[in-house]
Order: sequence, then C-alpha cells, then structure tokens
Amino acid sequence: MQTHNKFVSVLVLVTLLALTALAAPPQRKFLVANASGEGAIKFGQEEFKLHSIVVKLFQDGKAELSLVTDITVFVTGKWSKSTDPKTIDLQITGTVTEGRLEGGGKLSLTDDRKSITGLNLEVVNKFTKNTITVNFTAK
Repeated sequence: MQTHNKFVSVLVLVTLLALTALAAPPQRKFLVANASGEGAIKFGQEEFKLHSIVVKLFQDGKAELSLVTDITVFVTGKWSKSTDPKTIDLQITGTVTEGRLEGGGKLSLTDDRKSITGLNLEVVNKFTKNTITVNFTAK
C-alpha cells in the first residue's frame, strides 16, 4: 500500500510539472512592438508614406520588421544593443530571401524600452544596387 501511495504521489508531481511546462508561454521573443506615425520609405526614386511599423526582436539576435505603407514591406536582419540604452542597432540582411539586402540603421525606443519612437534605415539591394531609406517617427 505504501509503495502505491509513493507511485501516485510521483505520478501527480510529474503530471503537474508537465502541465505547468505546457501552460507557460514561450519566452522566445525579446521584444515585439508596433507604432503608428509618420515617415517615408524610399526605393530608389520612388517614395511612399510610411504609416506604421511592427518590430520583432528575438533573443537569438534575429530581427523581423514589417513596414506598412500602401503595401507591407517585410525585412529581416539582426539586432544588437547600442551604447545608447534607448537605441537598438539593426543590420538588415534581406527580405523573405536572406542575403538580398545589405545595410543597417537604428531603432529608437522610449525610456522604458517598451515602445518605438523612431526608425532610420539605409539599405542597398545587392542585385539592383538601388538604395532603400526608411525614416519614421512614432506619434
């Protein structure tokens, strides 16, 4: 009987641990933020108004940016901490296809580092040699 009680206790403990592990949200993302505001994205000679941005910065150093104009532009890259605690350094490496873009910029954050205040990028398309610039200020 005593062996049966120990077995049941261990089984209950293992079940509770498994349930808490399943219920805990994944801690994969470092920062997910969006901002509405004003800005522009310039592809060579063409310029589009930039209405909002969504930024995902992952713990492994990867970055995903969605730039919302009349269309949505998806950009990928890497991020790193800057010497300024309110700034994130971005290295842009591509769109959906890695390696197509080369350049970087800065993501500016509020004092609490939870919201975006601005984004500035300068990137070159390796194939077309066109320069892409992004200037955005959150409202």
